Amino acid sequence: MRVNLLVEEKQGVIFDYLRVIITLAVLLTLFIIAFLQFNLITNRNVLESEIRGIENQLAIYLPQEEEYKRFEAAIEEIQNTPSIPNYIWDGPIEAMGYLTPLRGVIDNFSLKNRSLNIRGRTKAAEELRELTINLSESEYFTNVDLQTMEKQEEVRFTITAELIERESE
Repeated sequence: MRVNLLVEEKQGVIFDYLRVIITLAVLLTLFIIAFLQFNLITNRNVLESEIRGIENQLAIYLPQEEEYKRFEAAIEEIQNTPSIPNYIWDGPIEAMGYLTPLRGVIDNFSLKNRSLNIRGRTKAAEELRELTINLSESEYFTNVDLQTMEKQEEVRFTITAELIERESE
């Protein structure tokens, strides 16, 4: 038998670097995967909420777009409506207000192909004569002609005239 009389030496902790590195690498990889998965789930939820918000806005704006297209078509139709070019309507209509006899009434005021047709009635034939003279002297009318005149209790008349074409300002 052998007896060892030497003091037993304590062995130090043996540090296995390879095992520690592998363990840390696996843990770090798992941590990175978990972090990336969390970010992906968070981003997905954010995107889904944005999609819901956009769908809600579409539910509001799609009917408004249809209404806008209807208005746009109506505006285009109005813009494509033929009109008499280079003519201002305010002048002749305003002039008729000043030229109409005080005791006279205009029943019909129509315009077709720059030809004006006026039908009305007045109490005195003298006022009708003044109306035709005033229309002839007006800067807006030419070729004023009294077509018909009936005298009963009141004088009924029809006058035709042509509008003078004016340059737009």
